[in-house]
Amino acid sequence: MKTLEQPIRLPGQAGDSGPDYLRLPSQMHTYVQPDLDSGLDGLGPAWVQALADRLGAQRAGAPSTRVPLDALGPEALRQLEQLLGRGEVGASVLGQPELHIRESVFTGLWRVQVMDPQRGRLGDVLEIGAVPDVLREAARAAAGLLAMPDRDRIPADVSNAPHLLAEVLERSRRFEQGGPGHVFNLDLLPLGPADQAWLVEMLGSGPVVIVSEGYGATRIRSTLQASTWWVQYYNSSDAMILNTLEVAAVPSVACAADDDLAESAQRLRALLDMESTR
Repeated sequence: MKTLEQPIRLPGQAGDSGPDYLRLPSQMHTYVQPDLDSGLDGLGPAWVQALADRLGAQRAGAPSTRVPLDALGPEALRQLEQLLGRGEVGASVLGQPELHIRESVFTGLWRVQVMDPQRGRLGDVLEIGAVPDVLREAARAAAGLLAMPDRDRIPADVSNAPHLLAEVLERSRRFEQGGPGHVFNLDLLPLGPADQAWLVEMLGSGPVVIVSEGYGATRIRSTLQASTWWVQYYNSSDAMILNTLEVAAVPSVACAADDDLAESAQRLRALLDMESTR
């Protein structure tokens, strides 16, 4: 994963001590056919065919399928990196060690690496699914069901945020009990700078950071409230155009759908057919 920059922020917020984000593109991301300059001999066409079959069988609502890569040799890994390319979604799970995650050009096929600053790469797998399960698991492990603060502990200049926080906490509790998710559009609410800063403080910062690239970007951060995420949308000039809180296992904008998985399997098989005729 490349150099990270640009923290999640509230409108008008000057800075933030939270983690950085992936460098963001200035142009629309489009699919580029992988350039397999040396073919697939090192990786093995049968191995790639099995990967395509798993992609075709995967469903978005099912647990992801993991394919360990530790047994692959250097040439096979080099060919795999050529094959995977760089997709639209990248993520980190902050901590020691840290997880670096990048979607491939085949939507729903993810590279997940366990990294340690001193010891380097400790683990390397492919995950096939709507989103790597580890993102959901890490967000859930760090979160809980928060309680509303006592009224006398709320600053005098915070007026509307406590009402919103109470609803967010209630929606989160309902979701944890099997209820539906919900999106709060903060741009439509009368929240002043003090309200927004207090809301950030109350919800806290979780360990999961996700960036979905496209024409502009979507930046996502887990909170310390169960199944509750900041989701912020930016245009190509890096100006925030939508600021939301979403109650979900993982925000849908970061997840692949069944059609995406089926299309990725089809494209991977087509690439295999092209390689077989070389």
